[in-house]
Amino acid sequence: MNKNETKSTIIKLIKHIIGDGQFECITKHMEMHRININITGRDEPVPEVERYIRTVKERMRAIVNTLPFEILPHQLIVQKVYNGMF
Repeated sequence: MNKNETKSTIIKLIKHIIGDGQFECITKHMEMHRININITGRDEPVPEVERYIRTVKERMRAIVNTLPFEILPHQLIVQKVYNGMF
């Protein structure tokens, strides 16, 4: 599977996007792909996203507190975040 096939497969899976004002620039592009995009008002948080960020942070803290290291190697941090998100 090449890069373009992967991109088109991902776009087919996405049906709805909730975002803040930073996503306004892609609204027309998303509508072309029949993806519903909901932009929140200024200074209005997106509860689903805020909760997901808190959950990922909690997972990262839990992993860090179980490790015997005082300073974490860079690759360990990368893998820890990947593991916590997926």
